Amino acid sequence: MEKNEIFHVHTFRCGHAAEVEDEAYVKKAIELGADKITFTDHAPFPGDFFAWRMKCEQLDGYLTSIRGLQEKYAGRIEVRCGLEIEYLPTFKNYYEELRASEAFDVLLLGQHIFEYKPGLWNYEVELSDEVNAMGLFEAQIKGLETGYFDVLAHPDRCLQKMGEWTREMNLDSKELIRVAREQRIPLEKNLASMESDGMYRKPFWANVGEGDAVIIGYDAHAPEEMERRHRKKMEIEAK
Repeated sequence: MEKNEIFHVHTFRCGHAAEVEDEAYVKKAIELGADKITFTDHAPFPGDFFAWRMKCEQLDGYLTSIRGLQEKYAGRIEVRCGLEIEYLPTFKNYYEELRASEAFDVLLLGQHIFEYKPGLWNYEVELSDEVNAMGLFEAQIKGLETGYFDVLAHPDRCLQKMGEWTREMNLDSKELIRVAREQRIPLEKNLASMESDGMYRKPFWANVGEGDAVIIGYDAHAPEEMERRHRKKMEIEAK
């Protein structure tokens, strides 16, 4: 029987989540009847190049905290430790270090930025919405093909500014879904995306077949968000 999992939870370290202790999420998950909670806070990158994520100096504290919760709540709820991280080819060695460390139960590919050219990020260049969207989409595909990642977060979110669904978007979506299927990597239906205009693209999910692996992600940045999205997940699964 599949576990009742609360997947994709952030912590205060990312800089845009509630200033609460990690344990608050675990307590709320138990209250909601979950038997598994997976933390996937935004990963730091060497040099701390990017905003809206934990700093490198916070990573050890994150690991220590989640390990402590695993021990404290053993037998009551399974607590898993992961990271949400973009695929940027420049950091190939870093991904290999993360995989080799065995410290993380899951590496969640969440493509918020992409590498336009080696060492140059898309937000540093003036690009059209279409070029940005396709760059993010291509980065997702390349990331899946590396074997570094276990789950693909909100695969449709990069199309949020693309407006009307087009034939090209449909073909690109089918290609991404095909690669995920071949790599046996689940696609995340993101509950946070469902709450925002344009982030959840129904035509994308219409291309996902019954045999394709899908996981529902909370993308929670506060215990209250987690509770609200848990109710939404229960509604979806009841249909």
